[in-house]
This record gives sequence, structure tokens and C-alpha cells, in this order.
Amino acid sequence: MKRTNILLAATAALTLGAGAASAQVWLPIIERQAIMEDRIDAGVASGEITASQASAMRADLAALVSLEASYRYGGLSGREKLDLDRRYAAIDDGVRLATREGAEVAWVDLEDRKADLDARIDAGVRSGQLTSAEANALRDDFSALVSAEANYRVDGLSPSERADLNRRFADLSARIHLARTDSDRVYGYNRY
Repeated sequence: MKRTNILLAATAALTLGAGAASAQVWLPIIERQAIMEDRIDAGVASGEITASQASAMRADLAALVSLEASYRYGGLSGREKLDLDRRYAAIDDGVRLATREGAEVAWVDLEDRKADLDARIDAGVRSGQLTSAEANALRDDFSALVSAEANYRVDGLSPSERADLNRRFADLSARIHLARTDSDRVYGYNRY
């Protein structure tokens, strides 16, 4: 009988201890916020996260902190903690994908990209979507990008430099699309 009581007391102590330990493991979102914001700031500093992406991530994080505060009003249930963890994990995944933590930034030499870019610009000029001034300006921007790549290559391309060049090339590509779809058109010699 005495042995049974000791076993029951030990089981109860272990169960209560495990419950208390698991309650201490869960870290409130508001405490995780500073860690996540540091990671976002590092991504912005390295050029892997744009300012607009960082703003959206911070807004999602602030909304999650507000949700946690509303959940806390009636006391956090296990289901609410799981919901907060799931939402936090989604933000964490977004930061991880944006910064490509632990992965090498994919790189294609700009010279290899030049043929595609020239073809897009030439097609825009032929179709009348781009003026010759726009085409020349876009080609000048690409030349500046090639110069930046050459400067970076002096001491080897770091992942942050590759990310910067990829971002700048993506911006140039978007400007080509925008220039081809804006209202500037070439209709004959006088552009009207």
C-alpha cells in the first residue's frame, strides 16, 4: 500500500513538473518580436529584403502581437497558443525564404542575361512600345549594372553582393515591362 502511494505521488509530481515545464517553454509572441525584427533588419541591410517586404513583414508581426493581446484577455488556451505559433511560423518562413538563410543566392552572370534583355528591348522598339530614348536609357542602366558587377568581382562576389545585383536586375526588368506598357508610343516619325 505504501509503495502504491509513493508511486502515485511520484507520478503526480512528474506530471505536474512536466506540465509546468511545458508551460515555461512557450515564448509569447511579443517576446519573439524583437528577434524577428532583428532578422528583418539584417535582411534589409544585406539587400535580400526590400523595404516594402520588410514593411509587410513588420505589419504581419504587429498584427500577430495584437492578436496575442486579444487572446490573452480571456487567458491563452492551448489552441490559441498553437494558432499563434502557426502564424508566427508563417512569418518566420517568409523571412527565411526572403533571406535564403543557409542557402547560396542563385546567380547568373549579367552577360548571360544581356541577350534576353536586348531581345526584350528590341521587341519593344519594333512594336512601338518603346521609344528609342527609352531603349537607350534602359541599355545605359544595364551598362551601369554590368559596371557594378565588375566592381564587386574585384574581391569576389559575396552572397549579399549577388543579392544586390539580382535585386537591381529585377528592378531593371520591371522598368522594361513598365516602359513597354506605359503611354509613350511611337506612331510614325513624329510619335503621334
